[in-house]
Amino acid sequence: EPSEPTEVRVTYDADALYVVARLFDRDPAAIDRRLGRRDSETSSDVFRVSIDSYHDHRTAFEFAVNAAGVRSDMLSANDRSYGDSSWDPVWEAAVSVDSLGWIAEIRIPFSQLRFSRDAEQTWGINFTRQIFRKNETVRWMWARNTEQGYASLFGHLEGLRDIPQPKRLEALPYSVASADFDRAADRSSPFNDGSVAGKGLGLDLKYGLTSNMTLDATVNPDFGQVEVDPAVVNLTDFETYFEERRPFFVEGANLFQYGAGGNAFAPTLFYSRRVGRAPSRPASEEGGWVDNPTATSILGAAKLSGKVGGWSVGVLNAVTSAEDARIQAADGTRGTRPVEPLANYGVASLRRDFRGGNTGVGVLATTVNRDLGNPLFDGLRRDAYAGGVDFFHRWANNQWAVSGTFAGTRVAGSTEAMIAAQRSSARYYQRPDQDYVSVDSAATSLTGWASALTFGKEAGRWIIATDLFATSPGFEINDAGFGTEADDIFHGVRMSRRWLDPGKHFRRFTMSATWAQSWNFGGTNTGRTAYFGFNGQLLNYWGFSFGSNYGLAAQSDYSTRGGPLMQSPRRVNLFGSVNSDRRKRVSGSASGSYNRNAEGGWGLSAGPGLTVRPSGAVDLNLSLNYNASHSVAFYVTQRADAAAAATFGRRYLFSELDQRSLNATLRADVALTPSLSIQWYAQPFVATGDYEGFKELARPRSFEFLRYGQDGASTLAYDQAAGTYTADPDGAGAAPAMSFGNPDFSMRSLRSNLVVRWEYRPGSTVFLVWNHGRSGFGSDPTSGVLDGAGQLFDDTMRNTFMVKVNYWLSR
Repeated sequence: EPSEPTEVRVTYDADALYVVARLFDRDPAAIDRRLGRRDSETSSDVFRVSIDSYHDHRTAFEFAVNAAGVRSDMLSANDRSYGDSSWDPVWEAAVSVDSLGWIAEIRIPFSQLRFSRDAEQTWGINFTRQIFRKNETVRWMWARNTEQGYASLFGHLEGLRDIPQPKRLEALPYSVASADFDRAADRSSPFNDGSVAGKGLGLDLKYGLTSNMTLDATVNPDFGQVEVDPAVVNLTDFETYFEERRPFFVEGANLFQYGAGGNAFAPTLFYSRRVGRAPSRPASEEGGWVDNPTATSILGAAKLSGKVGGWSVGVLNAVTSAEDARIQAADGTRGTRPVEPLANYGVASLRRDFRGGNTGVGVLATTVNRDLGNPLFDGLRRDAYAGGVDFFHRWANNQWAVSGTFAGTRVAGSTEAMIAAQRSSARYYQRPDQDYVSVDSAATSLTGWASALTFGKEAGRWIIATDLFATSPGFEINDAGFGTEADDIFHGVRMSRRWLDPGKHFRRFTMSATWAQSWNFGGTNTGRTAYFGFNGQLLNYWGFSFGSNYGLAAQSDYSTRGGPLMQSPRRVNLFGSVNSDRRKRVSGSASGSYNRNAEGGWGLSAGPGLTVRPSGAVDLNLSLNYNASHSVAFYVTQRADAAAAATFGRRYLFSELDQRSLNATLRADVALTPSLSIQWYAQPFVATGDYEGFKELARPRSFEFLRYGQDGASTLAYDQAAGTYTADPDGAGAAPAMSFGNPDFSMRSLRSNLVVRWEYRPGSTVFLVWNHGRSGFGSDPTSGVLDGAGQLFDDTMRNTFMVKVNYWLSR
């Protein structure tokens, strides 16, 4: 039963919907009222109204205000309680606290919602109240925590008649001025002597074509206020995934999610960070100067979204410009060199839900087309197409569900581009010990497919499911999407038991177990893993999670990076985390893991975190992460050698590798008013890698090695002046010696940004931004991460200052 009563009333006029809530509280002085920036988690008492104005039982427009007047909003889709918090509609709210509790008043213009043209409307609606000090959440339309669904469980708002169709034309022009100061710049450079100023203009446009169809467009967008990406060290052959942070692409991103029925194994057909990526062919000029663009300019982008005849529609198209690097040769001659071609990115989705949102089908397609008129771009793909269909069905009170996807891809271009695609880390067609794929040097296109199926019980106290997916060797989505591996077949079964009612020791408790295995399309078993874990919350609101994985020995088809199969030793992994009561002014967390394999390799990580709220307007967060690992066999390089008959005419070099890294993430949020906030983010990062004990794979499908300088007549020498190793597998024998650079490394960086955000009128904002960065690199890993952290402020720095002003216009 709710501990405090709540009354809500709703009315409307020709322009807006009005919601007023009287939130009774027997102890008004205890109401938590913390300031924060818009859309932040303020650890306060909150009132939220959720509206399914489409009445499709799948979509919710959410508007919330806390007891200090801080607003947040979110667009939820696919019948889920979480969604897109970057959606920033223009609406108003006011609050007050009195002797009875507090009051929230909300005005939501109809122009910010989407609904049908019917003369009489019925909308889904729900009201939620959070009483923070009691860790209590109260909903008007309550559902058991064992039930699945969100918008499909809303109540109804009836009696909306003759709502006028709003014109919904919104324009958001902006102007920006910036200045870069880089102490590491070459003062003699004709392009950047360390001080560069810039300015720009742009426009965001939103137009309601109908009451439930909206066109969003942007011209020359600027994302200078967006938080910087974290620093990483990636020694694998796979790309690092970074979250999308740019508002135009984040808002409404749910429309372009493939597998929206909830299938976690659906491939990422659209990865919006491909649009405006860094140029793929950076220029260089020995003895001269080069000014390479850091990103591809987005000339314009448009997004159409809404509903037509019961179908949810989403279409996005973006055009990125051809980019040139400015070059000045040593003799003073200036010119340009193309580094990225003109390109068009398109994505379209279509979705229909039936049976009150319990059955759905969707289609998503992507296209990328590049203008490759210059021979410098012969290695790029000219065209890339991907398309897929997904479905889901739930029954038995949403307890049981089945979902599936099927997608196909085709990429085309020159033979050079297709050879690169076939030899890429996603598929390695050149692997010498298989006979089901091969590199076709005359191919001008590559096709593939991927499919996934999940079936099981997903609600209730027992969760039981089985998952199956397969990705053909030719499946390629990395022009518009994101994928690291193809040539994969996976099957897994999982089971969980949940205790969701508070007992003697726990508020909730869950135990889970999983068995999974995978193969490639040649039938080779590439992984077998068992998992067991548990998580829950104690009566004092402390949370915990612990688990373990046990992996049996298998064969890896990527460890030699295009070479033969290599054994993956059996391994065990233990991990866990704990967090204190997050309602307190000071709360903490800690996580850690340990893994070890049968050959002596190991890894360790630890990550404490601390949150401090010294006042109702300040929120401080600090998290640390330390990683240490010892790899027995880490890939270094490979060389052709006809004498290496056991490994198909190539030698695959490995070494032991000791890695250490330490990074800290610091965040400070200061809210001066509900519309004026300061946000600071910083990440110092240090990493080292020490390679030693070089060796080569002795024979395929094994974990056996020839250790240079130790086994047989082999030798290993190091030229310290040149930083070069020379390894000879048979000393004075017929096999040629191999030379390779010292791969040891040490690196450090500091990235931070400070953003002052002032919403000086509804929908209009001023941003003041300071980005600061510094970094250093070396080849001596022996100094350690703590010494590296101490040297951070000895490195040269780069500062960027920016002022951005936008002004919201509407009619």
